[in-house]
Amino acid sequence: MRSQTSTILFLAGVGLLIVSTLLASAPLAAASSANQAAAPVAQESPAPLPSCPGLPGCALNLSVSPSPVSVDQQVTASGTYQPCTAAPFSARVDWGDGTSEEGAFQEGDPADDPVPYSFSHAYSSAGEYTVVALLLHQTAEGQDCAALTTESLTVEPAVGSISVEKSEANGALPDDWTFQLEGSDGSSYLVDSGQTISDLPLGQYTITESGPEGWHLTSVSGQGCALEGQSVLASVVSGTESITCTLVNEVDYPSIVLEKYVSNDSATWHDADGPPGPYIIEYDPAFWTFVISNTGNVDLTTVVVTDTVLGEICTIDSLAASADQICTAISLAEEGQQENLGFATAEYSGGTVGDQDPCHYFGVGYLVPTLTPEPPTPTPTPKPKGPGPAPAPAAPTPVPATPTPIVVTPTPTILIEVLGVERLPETGTEASGAVGVQWLTGIASALLASAAALELLRRQK
Repeated sequence: MRSQTSTILFLAGVGLLIVSTLLASAPLAAASSANQAAAPVAQESPAPLPSCPGLPGCALNLSVSPSPVSVDQQVTASGTYQPCTAAPFSARVDWGDGTSEEGAFQEGDPADDPVPYSFSHAYSSAGEYTVVALLLHQTAEGQDCAALTTESLTVEPAVGSISVEKSEANGALPDDWTFQLEGSDGSSYLVDSGQTISDLPLGQYTITESGPEGWHLTSVSGQGCALEGQSVLASVVSGTESITCTLVNEVDYPSIVLEKYVSNDSATWHDADGPPGPYIIEYDPAFWTFVISNTGNVDLTTVVVTDTVLGEICTIDSLAASADQICTAISLAEEGQQENLGFATAEYSGGTVGDQDPCHYFGVGYLVPTLTPEPPTPTPTPKPKGPGPAPAPAAPTPVPATPTPIVVTPTPTILIEVLGVERLPETGTEASGAVGVQWLTGIASALLASAAALELLRRQK
């Protein structure tokens, strides 16, 4: 009798415990039908239900990995549960950071087959978290309860690592260089070639090198590594990321070339290293172009261009390797053969470089026309013959008219002054021909007069 009474009291106590548990908890939504799967849905984490005492066959396990984990790194909560026959179940994981995920899973059939579950998550903040896995179940009487298990998880700040490698190309020895690694948070590390710096907070780091004189940084390779002048920018953007930056150097070869051109119309340009160069009329504009080229493999600074006649042409703050720059000037042409000598100087990390280039042109003086009249050439007069014997009186005979002599008007001669030299007029063939014509005309007149006299005498006889 006492034994039965004790058993009744024990069962009553268990019943009261179950009732009080159900009354203290909010009812859960019924699980989905058997063998139907749904994608996990993120939602706010509800207060976990206590386990159901006396629920036969209810088993649940949980594994969280990796552990510890870094911020923004994926972590997985997985395991299996053992459901009861003909009872719908679903699993839920509360990540402890205000988010949870839930999915519907198949019923256990038969009851001894475990059902797997798995959820993934990434934490945005470092800290200590408790991961809770719940097995949600509805009893045959329609009452909800849950089995649960927990795991502690440490989320560490996101960190990465950077390795610096020095290329052996171009005769550079890696051991001759050291590297300074500086973070945006003010952190600084001294690195040798082949060394790795770990546990670096996410962010961007600047790598600068120190080594022998006469070398410069030309390129860098590696994911997350970029060349910035004579430094390297290395970026660690996600937790546990490890990047390697490989730096390549080569021997300095500074060089600058100046080419100077001249033009009389700013369209056709002449290199004109030697005389005479193009012809430009005195006081007309002479156009100048200076082409400055960085033909070396290092950047140049403070590039100054000057000219022996024109003075200072321009100043270029910086000129990258393989780059060109053009400067221009205008002046008034001067008479005679002219020569200008251009100069270009520049600085680089190891010193200075320079180049020069001559240029020529010929200044033509103004063309000044002048009229200088020549004295007229006198017309020759033929000598008259002496009088003949007195003719007998006869009827007067008409005397032919004497031809009028041709007068040659002198042609003015143009004197041209070129470069200050005056050219005297030359005796042309046209003037000589005019004199000959006048002489022949005189002779013809005399012959006609003689013929008329002879005819008169003949008639008198």
